[in-house]
Parts: sequence; C-alpha cells; structure tokens
Amino acid sequence: MSTNISKQKRDDLLAKISEIRIFIASAPQDENTGNLLTYLAELEKDVYGKKYGLVFEEHREGIDEVLDTQIPVLTEEKELFISNGGQMNFLVEGDNLASLKLLEKTHKGKIDLIYIDPPYNTGNKDFIYDDVFVDKTDLFSHSKWLSFMSKRLLISKNLLSKNGAIFISIDDKEEAGLRFLCDSIFGENCFIANISWQRTYSIRNDSKGIPLEVEHILVYSKQEYWEPNKLPRTAKMDASYKNPDGDRCAWMSGSPIASDAKTHQGMVYAIQHPLTGEMLYPNNTAHWRYSQEQMLEYMNGWCKYKLEDLHDDEKRAEICGVSVSEVRKHVKAIVLEKPFEESYPLAKKVFDKGPWPRFYFTSGGKGGIRRKVYADSVGGRIATNYWMYDEVGHTDEAKKELKSIFDGIIPFDTPKPIRLLERILQIASSNESIVLDFFAGSGSTGHAVMDYNAINKDSKRKFILCTNNENNICKDVTYERLRRVIEKKHYAATLKYYKVNYVPVSDRLYYEYADELLKHIRELVELENGINFMENSEIAIVLSEEELDEFIAHIDENSKCSKLYLGHDILMDSQQAQTLKDRNIRINIIPDYYYKELEG
Repeated sequence: MSTNISKQKRDDLLAKISEIRIFIASAPQDENTGNLLTYLAELEKDVYGKKYGLVFEEHREGIDEVLDTQIPVLTEEKELFISNGGQMNFLVEGDNLASLKLLEKTHKGKIDLIYIDPPYNTGNKDFIYDDVFVDKTDLFSHSKWLSFMSKRLLISKNLLSKNGAIFISIDDKEEAGLRFLCDSIFGENCFIANISWQRTYSIRNDSKGIPLEVEHILVYSKQEYWEPNKLPRTAKMDASYKNPDGDRCAWMSGSPIASDAKTHQGMVYAIQHPLTGEMLYPNNTAHWRYSQEQMLEYMNGWCKYKLEDLHDDEKRAEICGVSVSEVRKHVKAIVLEKPFEESYPLAKKVFDKGPWPRFYFTSGGKGGIRRKVYADSVGGRIATNYWMYDEVGHTDEAKKELKSIFDGIIPFDTPKPIRLLERILQIASSNESIVLDFFAGSGSTGHAVMDYNAINKDSKRKFILCTNNENNICKDVTYERLRRVIEKKHYAATLKYYKVNYVPVSDRLYYEYADELLKHIRELVELENGINFMENSEIAIVLSEEELDEFIAHIDENSKCSKLYLGHDILMDSQQAQTLKDRNIRINIIPDYYYKELEG
C-alpha cells in the first residue's frame, strides 16, 4: 500500500495549526488574538488548496487596473464600415480582456467556435505584458503568460454554446502548462484532442537538435461527449468503391459476419447458396451480421427462400465454441424454397442482369458470400489528431497568402494558412455558427470564414475578431486584409469596426456616468443581434422617453420600420403602444444586463 507523503505533511501542519489555535483561544482575547485566528483560518484554506494540477504566480496586468475603475464601452468607427450584403461581421480594436468582458454581455453561451492563436511566449519579443516584452531572462515569464491566458480563457468558457468548442494554437514552449490550465478551466473530461499540425513542408538540413515540424492545437469542448463533424471524403477513399452490378450507387465489399458467436447463437445458421446449392455457415466464433429476418429478406432478392430446421446442432455448436448440449436449439437455416434446379435460373438471371442484393456472391457468383457497403452510407471521414500540411497548409503558404493580398508585402510574421482554419470550421461549426477569434492577428480567421461561406452556399457563418492596435495592426493589417479580400473576391459580407473605449466610474455615483454609458448601448445591441442601425430604415432604436416621443412624432417618416429596439426602463403609454401596433412595428426590449453597472 502506497503512502501519500504530501498528505502526511499537510495533516502534520494542520495539527500544528490546531494546537496554535487552542493556545490562542486560552489567552486573553483582544484585537491581536482575533487577527491571529483569522490568519490561521487563511493558512488552513491554503493547506486545503489544490492537490494536483497547475500552480503559477498570479499577476495583475495594466488592463486589470483600468477595469477596476472604468467600464469598457464600444464606439463605432463609422468610416470603416463595409457594406456588401451577406452576413454581419465585427472587428473590435482594443485590449482583448476588455473586449471579452463586453462579449460576456452580448454573447454568453452563443459562440459555437472559438479559435485563437495567442503569443507563444518564446522570449523572442512575441509576448507583451504591461507594455513590455517578456524575454527569456524574466523569471516569471511562464507565470505571467499563464495568468494572462487564464483570465481570457475563463471568459471564453462562458461564451461557448452548449455544443461549442475552443481550438488553441500553441508550440512546445507553453503546451504543457496550457494543457493543465485548460483542464482546470474547461475540465479534463472536456479535453477533445491535442492536434499535431505539420507546420512545415521541408526541414532545414542545418537545423540543430530535433527540428520543429509540428505545432499543437489544443481542443476543448463546453460539455462532455462533444462530437466533431465529419470531413469530406477524399478521391483516394472513393476510389475503392465500384459499381459492377449497376446498383443505385457505388459500393465496396464488406464482411457479412461479426464476432462473438457464443453470445449470438440465434444468428448462427446455414444459408443455402442460390448458384451452387452449398450450405454456407459463418466462420468459427462468428455470426451473421444481421438478424435472421433481415437476412431472409436479403436472400429473397435472389429467389424465394424459406426457414427450415436442418438439425445441424453439432455444426452450429462447433462454430459457437460450445458443446452440443449448450448450443441454442431449433435455429432454422435459410434455404431455397424450391428445388435447386428451379431456383438456380432465377438467381443466375439476377446475377447476370443486376443489381445484386445487399448480400452477394464472389468469384463470378460461385464463391463465398459478402456484404455491400454503400458509399452514401459511410459518410465523411473522421478527423484525426495529425493534420498534414498537404491537406491543411503550412506556414510558408500562409505568408504567401498575405503577400498576395498586400501586393508583395508580408505585414505579419506568424499568420496561419486559410486551409488550416477551414479544416477547423468544417469539423467544429455549423451553417449558422458565430466564430470568435480574440487574438485576431492578421485576420486569417475572418478571411477563412468568408472563403468558406463563398464555397459552401448554405453556410451563413459569422465572425467576431478582436485584437489590440499595437503598431496599428488592427487598422493596417487585420481590417485592411478583410477589406481587400471582400473587394477583390466580391464577397457578400458586411463588416463593422468597433473600438474599445472606457467610461470612468471611480468615485462617481451611477447617475453621474449613466448618460455616458447610454451613448454606447447601440453598439452592444448591434453586436448581440448582428444588425446595423446606420442608414437602415427597417429597424430603429430608442433609449430614452424623449427619443420615443421623437420617434412617434415622426412615425410617418419611419413607415418602413418593422422592428424597434426599446430601452428596458422606458414605459410607453397606451396611445404610443397602439400607434406602434397599428404600424406592425415589433418591439424588442433591450436586456437590462447592458445596464447592470448603473445599479451602483
């Protein structure tokens, strides 16, 4: 029996704390003894803390200080609006922690797919923490990165729909820590895969040590038992399907039997060959794959069959691997209803003309029995945890994609190939899904969604991208890439550009900043509902009683309006309500959770 040494140490420490508590309790009580008892309680809590998993030093970021005293809001950069029909998409410029807190208001439980490509924390100026690059000499580099990721992943879990999943790209440096972190946030039971992506198509001969050929993509689901979609079948897979008998679709040969005859003795019996008259049995330890009723129906496709007891208990016992006394009795065989001489011509006609029944005979009709496996019943192929570059692209391909968009310039060092993102879209989203990437980088995820929608006509996927504007990346790279792709490929896609701003609330009463928050409600309504109020006569928004009065006063000018978004605390009088009803204007009440900060 093993001994848990760590537990022994904890128990010993708890016993000492208990003795100290008894000593303090017997001493004269004052403020100091009260404080000491509080400290002991905190020590006990720490001792009872995490027993297994990831331990790291938590750090506060500059954005934490901002969010302590200010409320993030969205402001639209209206001059960057792209209106080209199709789905409504969003690009949010600002610290992604603030962006995620806003998305918690609008998209909690609504995101089907999150893909992120965070900084890998290589120490080579790829990870900025509090406006400073974290380099290899920083003793807390891992802790800072994990603390940074933890805050964002906790919100990510809240955003995922019940069928949602998150895909996180990472390399070897932080993969182990990230795996532990995700286990603690999403749950070990929600771990789906650690995908190895073959990121390069050629290995440098001058590389030292073991060259890096793959990167990781960690996959976690919101709930257990998440199932990915199947991938399209390849030409190589379909090449094994033929149609020699003119059946309804191509098929391949499959086994007619299944294992464990001993527990399926009722499915062990003879089937008479319609073209040779021979009695066919399953192999030893095997049984026919389908029930006797189903098998009789299949065989009737050749000619008429019947059930008949052959009293073949000895043969059936041998196949089942049991004694004759143990084998199931009176299991009938499937035999020709008419004499072989009369049945043969009928079966031979079926064989020569086709199509053959589901269970057919090999070697020109004279061989053993086999089962047809139809191509349309097999479905797509299953995605494994190894993704080769020839199927999903590589890093050089991703850079060439950027280069072609930006007229020979590569404005971002580590883009991901579109084919990689499309693979993720294939297996982890549906036609109406919202896709989120809050480390948007060069905008590959948005580009992939638009490409996917263009190729798959039923797809109406939408994206939300978030990124900071370090070195003007959001406007000059992310936005610019999306704009050029829409224009060059004439994609039906609409894009709104929001910027994160802040409303100071520290040392202010709610009514002192309520009006400032109210000015930014429109953007949240647009973001949540995927709509656009700008130059849109079919919808309108009213956030105050004065605005409602104004809307009603000009109701004739709003004749095309069919939906009105109304602030949750606005009370209409009966005349206003009747006016809107007469005009068939549907009311959507803006949810009160936009205003929770107003409650003080």
